[in-house]
Amino acid sequence: MHWRTPFNALLTVPASLALAIGLLGWVATQAERTFGTPKWLLTVEAASAHSILSIVATGAMTALTLAYSLTLVVFTLAASSIGPRLLKRFTTERTNQITAGLLGGTFLYSIVALGTSAGQVPRIAALGSGFLAFMAVVQLIWFVRTVAQSVSIDDELAKIAARLERDLLRLRENSEIDVALPPDSAFRPAAETRQAGYLAQLDRGTLRKLATQGDIVVRVDHMPGEYLLKETPVMSIAGDTDAEIFGALEDVVRQEPARSDAEVVNFSLNLMVEIALRALSPGVNDTFTALAVTDMLSGALSSITRSEPRPEVLVDDKGAARVILPGASIRQLFDQAFAPLRRAASSNILMSQSLARAYQRLYETGNEETRAVIAEHVRAMRIDLERANHGDSDIMSVTGLMPGPLSKVPDKAHGTS
Repeated sequence: MHWRTPFNALLTVPASLALAIGLLGWVATQAERTFGTPKWLLTVEAASAHSILSIVATGAMTALTLAYSLTLVVFTLAASSIGPRLLKRFTTERTNQITAGLLGGTFLYSIVALGTSAGQVPRIAALGSGFLAFMAVVQLIWFVRTVAQSVSIDDELAKIAARLERDLLRLRENSEIDVALPPDSAFRPAAETRQAGYLAQLDRGTLRKLATQGDIVVRVDHMPGEYLLKETPVMSIAGDTDAEIFGALEDVVRQEPARSDAEVVNFSLNLMVEIALRALSPGVNDTFTALAVTDMLSGALSSITRSEPRPEVLVDDKGAARVILPGASIRQLFDQAFAPLRRAASSNILMSQSLARAYQRLYETGNEETRAVIAEHVRAMRIDLERANHGDSDIMSVTGLMPGPLSKVPDKAHGTS
C-alpha cells in the first residue's frame, strides 16, 4: 500500500526547498570566512547583523505558522460546504508548497547563519536574509491571493471541469485509434492485487515499454479508483513472455488507501456531482452552484458526444497495439453525471430547467447513441417531475427547454433510474 501522492508532495516539496535554502546560510558564512567581506557591502556591526538574522527568523516562523493555521481553517470551512475531497486538491497546489518551503527555508537560513557565524560579523548572511525576507513577503501576498481563489467555488469548478475535459479528450483520442486487437480468448491473467484497496493510476509509459519489450499486448481490466480485494486480477496479457516481464507488471500495480485524482475521469466527474448534490442539499441550499456544475458538465461531455464506445488503446512506435485500457461509454458517463442530479432536482424546477438545457445542448451535438441515451434521461425526468406533484405550468417550463423531438416524449422510462 502506497502513501497518497498529494500529501507526500505537501511534505517533500516544501521540506526539500526549506533544506536547500537553509543550507545557503552555512554557505554564506563559510564564503565570507574564506574570501572575506566584499568592499561594496555596507558596513554592519556584529550586533546589527545578528539582530537582522534573529528578526527574520522570528518573522518567518510566525508567518509560516499563521499561514498554515489560517489556511487550514479556511479550507476546512470551504470543504464542509463545497466538498471534503477538495482538500486533496489544495495540498497539491504549487503555490502552497513554495510558500511553506520559502518561509521554512528563510527560518532555517537565519538559524544556520547565526549558529555558524561564531565570532565573525555575518554581513553576507544578513544581506541574504534581507533578500529572503523580501521574497517571503512577495510570496505571502501571492499565497493569500491563491488561497482566496481556491475557496471560490466558481474558480474550483472551472479547474475541475478543465481537467475533466482534458481527460475526456485524451480518452477520445486514444479510443479513436483503429488497430487490430487480440480476441478475448487470447488473454490470460498476468498481475493481481497484493491486498485490498483502491487501484491507483497505472504508469502508462511503463506499461507500454514493458509490452513492447516483451512483444505482448497488456489489457487492464479495471478502472483506476476501483476498490479491489486481495488477489483480484488487474491485468491480462496476450502473447508469451518471460518471468521478468511478469514481475515488472506486478510492480506496476499500485493500491492506495483512498481514491487518487491523478488523471482519472471518474474522480473529476464524481467530484463535480458531489459538489452539485451538496449544493442542492437542505443544509446548503445553493442552487446556483448546482446550475454551474450542470453547465460545466455539459461543456466537458460535449467533447465525446460523437465518439464511439471503444477501449483506450496505446500503440508502440510501429503502430501495433500494446496496452488496452478500459474506456467509458456514453451511457456510462451520462448515467454517472446526470442521473444523480436528475433525481436530486425532481423537486427543484430551476435545477430541472438547467438539466433540460444541458440535454438540449448535448442532443444537438451528439450522435445517434448519445441522442438515445438523452431520450431515456428525458423520459425519466418527466416521470420524476410528475411524481413530485408539480403544476402543469412548471412541468411545461421544463419540457419546453428539452430537445425539440423529445419535448413530448411518452411518459415511460427505460433503463435509467
